[in-house]
Amino acid sequence: MKKKKQQDISAELRLWRKRHKLSQPQAALKLRISPRTLQEWEQSRAAPRHLALVALRDKIGR
Repeated sequence: MKKKKQQDISAELRLWRKRHKLSQPQAALKLRISPRTLQEWEQSRAAPRHLALVALRDKIGR
């Protein structure tokens, strides 16, 4: 995934989590992913695959 797009996804996730006043473990539970995965995505060290990205957008409304 391109670095810019990955950073955009990371920023969207952090913004969504903070807007809903969720900790990383709470947000991960809502998204049905591990807290470690969310941490990796938020820090741009990893990116969701296509199907996970589609599911994420449905859940966070982007």
